Amino acid sequence: MTWTDVADIHDIQKGKMKLVEVDSKKVVVANVEGKFYAFNDRCQHMNAPLHLGTLTGNVIRCPLHFSTFDVTTGKRLSDPKDLPPGLFQNIPADLVPFATRMGEILAQIETFDLETYETKTENDRIFLKT
Repeated sequence: MTWTDVADIHDIQKGKMKLVEVDSKKVVVANVEGKFYAFNDRCQHMNAPLHLGTLTGNVIRCPLHFSTFDVTTGKRLSDPKDLPPGLFQNIPADLVPFATRMGEILAQIETFDLETYETKTENDRIFLKT
């Protein structure tokens, strides 16, 4: 295993993320209160790009199916079946049965923990162990 330089610490503000590519893998680096964490860019539910998701504290929410993961450990916190209340309130009534059925089907797909990468900082640079 080697350490790979991926970003300047000033490029990723607290509460923000950056997509990087390391050895042909897309990895997200997140700044959680000044500490950097790295994880696979793809949601382990249906391969959605997590760098387009929402980071709140140490929790990343998948932009597609709303699964959540702890970026500090990679552990899955919730599945797509744990949809936000009122999710379907703004869609046309004739689409509600379709959306509801899709939710039922998607909930049957198992969600796995994220692959994480060890990080370190040196001289204002972020390194990932690959």
